[in-house]
Amino acid sequence: MRIPYRLSLLLLSFTASMAHAGPGYAEYKVSVVGPANSYANDINAAGVVVGTYYLGEPGSSPSRGFVNRGKGVTTLGTLGGSASSAVAINDKGQILGNWTASNGQQRGFIHYQGRQRDIGTAVGVPANARTTYTDINNAGYATANVFLPGSAGERGFLRTPGGQFRDIGSLSTAPATMNHALAINNRKQIAGESGPLTFPDQPLRAFSWTAGVMRDLGDFGFTPNGSLALNDRGQVTGYMSLPQGFRDRVAFVYSNGRLINIDGRAPVEGRNSSGAGINNHGHVVGASDHLSGFIWRGRRMESLNALIDRRLGWDIFSPQAINDAGQIAANAMRNGVQYAVRLDLIRPDVLAAPQLEGDQDSN
Repeated sequence: MRIPYRLSLLLLSFTASMAHAGPGYAEYKVSVVGPANSYANDINAAGVVVGTYYLGEPGSSPSRGFVNRGKGVTTLGTLGGSASSAVAINDKGQILGNWTASNGQQRGFIHYQGRQRDIGTAVGVPANARTTYTDINNAGYATANVFLPGSAGERGFLRTPGGQFRDIGSLSTAPATMNHALAINNRKQIAGESGPLTFPDQPLRAFSWTAGVMRDLGDFGFTPNGSLALNDRGQVTGYMSLPQGFRDRVAFVYSNGRLINIDGRAPVEGRNSSGAGINNHGHVVGASDHLSGFIWRGRRMESLNALIDRRLGWDIFSPQAINDAGQIAANAMRNGVQYAVRLDLIRPDVLAAPQLEGDQDSN
C-alpha cells in the first residue's frame, strides 16, 4: 500500500470581490483546488473537493486521484497500479475511486484517514470485466457499474460497506442491457439510466431505485434519458431528450412525481443542457451549450460565468456537484488550461431561493 503524498502546489485563491461582474455584484469567489489538467468530480459538506488530474496530455497520459481539503493538493496513490481517479467523497471524508492494476484490470478503492485500500471488483462477474465505481454515501454504501466482455452489456450494482454486491436490475427485459448506477443518496436511493443494448444507439431511460424497485421517471417524448444525481429528498436531475431534433437534450428535475424541464428555452433543435449535481435545497448545477456552466435555484438557469468576477478570465464550463452550503465543485478553463475549482458564495443569503417538494418514498 502506498501512502498518499502531498504536492508542492499551493491552494491558489482568486477572490471575486464585491466589484461589479457584469450587471451586478459577483456572487462567487473562485479557488483553484487542482493542478493543471485536473477535473473536479465531487464536494462534501465541509467543502472538500476530490477529482483527477493527468500527468501529461489529458486522456493520453496516466491519471492520479486527488483531494483538496483547503490546504493544498494531496495526490492519492495507485496501489501499485498504473493510474487512479477519485470520483466521490462523503461527509465522513471517505473517498471513493478507481485504479488500474498492472494487468490492466480496473478496480475500486476507498481512501480514509490516510489509508487507501482496494475494494476490488463486483463479485460473480468475469475476471476480464471492467468495474467502475461512481458514488458513495455517508454510511459507506457505494455504486458501481460492470462492463461485461463481448456484447453482454453493462450492469449496475450497490456495494455494502461490508463488501457485498447487489445487482440493481434493469428497466429492460432484453437479453443484453445497459444499466448505469450513477449516484446514491443517504437513503440508499440510486439514480441512473437503463435500457436495452442496441446499436448504434441505446434508448436509455432515467430511473430512480429505492429498496429494490426501479422507477422509470418518464420522458419528454424521446430517448435517451439519464438520471445523473439525486439528493436526500429523492429529487433527481440529469438530461432528457426531446423530439424536436437530433441530440436535442435539456436538463430536468424530477420531484414528487413531477418531471420539470428547467432549460427554459423555446423548443428548437439543437439545445443541449444537463444537470450534474443537486443539493438538498433542490438547487441544480450543470452544463449548457448557451450558458456554459449553470446553476438553477428554482427560478431559471443562470450562467455561473455571470456570477463571478469576469475580469479573472475564467470559463466555468462544467460544474459537477453542489453542497448544501452552496459550494460548487467545477471544471474551469483559463488561458487554455483546465483546472478543478471550487466556487464559494460571497453572500450565502442566496440560499433562500424557493425549494421544490421532496419525494415521499422511503426505504
